[in-house]
Amino acid sequence: MKSRRVSRLFWVFPAALGCGFGCPPPGPDPINDSSPPNMPPRELREIVETIDFNASLLDRVLSSGNVQVTAHFTDENDRKHTYNLNGRLFFQKPRNFRLDLSPSLGEQVMQIGSNEEDYWLWVEPELNQMWWGRHRHGGKPCVDKMMIRPDQLISTLGVSGLPKASEFLLGPARKHGKNHDILYYTRLQADGKFLLEREYWVSRSYPYQIVGFKTRDRFGRVSMSALIDDYWPVWEAGPMIPREISIIWPLDGGSFTMKMKSLRGFPEVKSGSFDRPTRDRLPGSVGDNILQIDADCDR
Repeated sequence: MKSRRVSRLFWVFPAALGCGFGCPPPGPDPINDSSPPNMPPRELREIVETIDFNASLLDRVLSSGNVQVTAHFTDENDRKHTYNLNGRLFFQKPRNFRLDLSPSLGEQVMQIGSNEEDYWLWVEPELNQMWWGRHRHGGKPCVDKMMIRPDQLISTLGVSGLPKASEFLLGPARKHGKNHDILYYTRLQADGKFLLEREYWVSRSYPYQIVGFKTRDRFGRVSMSALIDDYWPVWEAGPMIPREISIIWPLDGGSFTMKMKSLRGFPEVKSGSFDRPTRDRLPGSVGDNILQIDADCDR
């Protein structure tokens, strides 16, 4: 099947790094985009059903054995770190995720992972540390920072569907753009007020999927922004999956770009594949430095 590559006209990612996302989306604003064509509007129900139906087609473990990652981080001492790595990705709905990364030649030096309960990141070169947290504490002020949030990375894959409304999360509300629809979700805070938490930018052209994603912190600042591109079907009659994802964390000065050259589906993976690593399964220098970023939430 021929792919339809998502247009980058509406969101020029490199410009975002200079802007810091303290201003409107870089490049032509999709809400006021003057570029043709002016796509006909769609009902909100149709938008949601199309995204959720695509997600429902992922009925097996998604895998890519040829992932290229470029990551830039600034640590707590304001030192910059750059990594160019290759690896393998596994994903099983809704939250089982693992991305093992290595240099072109050498042992594994980074892992980004998640299961139903926890998520984690460990990095050996220069940083020698593992960070982890619990999904149930997501959005709470007691959660400290992590350079890459696996739960956010899962959201950019678009194969878990849109969030389900609950007593704490309301949405989606829709804003109409010329060629895109923006879906907003708000979260109920402890003081009883709702704050804007997530934005999903949905293309009105084939394959009608999420092409942009933003999260905001409790002060309303953009904490993460992602460009999602190059959708392809994984197998015949299977889901459309983006093969290119670019993320920036403007408040932390980090960025992450992932390209998947190949995608396949497997019935299952080995038992324990999505277990959070314990000290004995980590490189020695990493195992000595394990930090739970939401430990205060458990108290």
